Amino acid sequence: MTNEHNPIAQLVNKIQQKWIEEISPHPHIKLVRWLIKPDQAELYEGFLKLESSIHGSINEVPIVLLSHFEDAARHSKKLAQDWINAFEKDEEFQKSLKKNNLKFDWNYKAYQKELTSSDTDANILLMEMLATFQKNLPNPELPLVLTLFPYSISDTEGYELWIKAIMEIKLPDKVRLMVFDYAEERHFENTMKKYPKTSKSLAVSLDLEGAIAQLASAGNQNDPIVQFRRCMAEMSKCTVSKDIEGLHKWGGRGVDIMRKTRQKSNYSTAHIIYASMLLNFKKHEKIEQLSRKALNIAKNGHQLGDDNCKALIVQSYGLLASNKQLEKKQTEASKLFCLQAEQSIKLGFEDQALTAWWLAYSAIRKKDKSAYNDIVQKAYKHGLTLDEEVLKASCMRYIAADYHRLSEQNGEENKCKSIDDFMIGLIGEGWKVEVEQNQKQMKKLSIPKLF
Repeated sequence: MTNEHNPIAQLVNKIQQKWIEEISPHPHIKLVRWLIKPDQAELYEGFLKLESSIHGSINEVPIVLLSHFEDAARHSKKLAQDWINAFEKDEEFQKSLKKNNLKFDWNYKAYQKELTSSDTDANILLMEMLATFQKNLPNPELPLVLTLFPYSISDTEGYELWIKAIMEIKLPDKVRLMVFDYAEERHFENTMKKYPKTSKSLAVSLDLEGAIAQLASAGNQNDPIVQFRRCMAEMSKCTVSKDIEGLHKWGGRGVDIMRKTRQKSNYSTAHIIYASMLLNFKKHEKIEQLSRKALNIAKNGHQLGDDNCKALIVQSYGLLASNKQLEKKQTEASKLFCLQAEQSIKLGFEDQALTAWWLAYSAIRKKDKSAYNDIVQKAYKHGLTLDEEVLKASCMRYIAADYHRLSEQNGEENKCKSIDDFMIGLIGEGWKVEVEQNQKQMKKLSIPKLF
């Protein structure tokens, strides 16, 4: 793999080697489950991106799909459609075929037509698509791996039912299924036990914290960026160990180091990181002071032409708002989140405005009905201007649900229908039920969601 001395790259290499040693030599294994920790999700995402490129190491061809899971009855159809959409947009794949004078006669348009028929069994169709894709590979001896890394799951039990249904149908020859599960919760344990001869769970011991620490200390020790990375690593340790004095020491040192670089974006960043870590200690006055300074420095840097300061302006407003929210000053928090949304649009971060407005109206849901109504409407209308793929991975579904509820209360039937039609086109028929289920699950979870 590229950059063998990079400690993060070495962790990804461990993941690759695990697959090569325990999966590649065994064609009878059809279902592979990675057992991972929540903080390792981005690492495994990096592994998937690497394997989808020319730098991959495993002896299989991965088809990586991030499709959201709604329910078992519709998931195969959604996967098939998302795969076709991705295939049509994959310009690099088409260029590679043309450059190497290779033919790839996968008639995906015929499958697209079948998806529109109500008589089509989407599970069977998906298996057929996988089989024909694999057979049409330039090297038809290479196995194919349907790799699922959904950006969200509405119903974990339903997802396991879908996996079982696929295993019952039986995956085609030279095709495997790769899924991800929490190591501690093991949602799909029953499925793995049901197919002991054709399934395998993989777990890799990954010292992510150690790798990050190595990265922080790597490079020229006289370089201020290297010195600041060490400060961040020490600040993180102090936060975990609840050492407030240590955090002040390394936070202050980091600010001094970045000031000497004479770059406004560096100097502002140091203040933001220091203030962010202080949120864990609820040192509101110090957080306010650091965040305001970060904002002023970033605004000044932006005026002087430092484009890196744009994102820092947006972050500073978010930090100020979050601090007010922790102080239970919800009205002030809402106003600051609104400012963050407005600045996000002004500075070219339109998708971030959606989240900022969602947080803004959520803060005053029970306090200011008039402002709440206004912000909900503003957030929804802004969402309509964003790209569909951005919306699928955003908080738009929650904003739409709140706007629908508001319109319903006001007796605006046409508006309700318009919202419903838009969200059905974006997510699917059961979008409102899915939102309710998601909200219930988020209340139960005490750790960040992988899916």
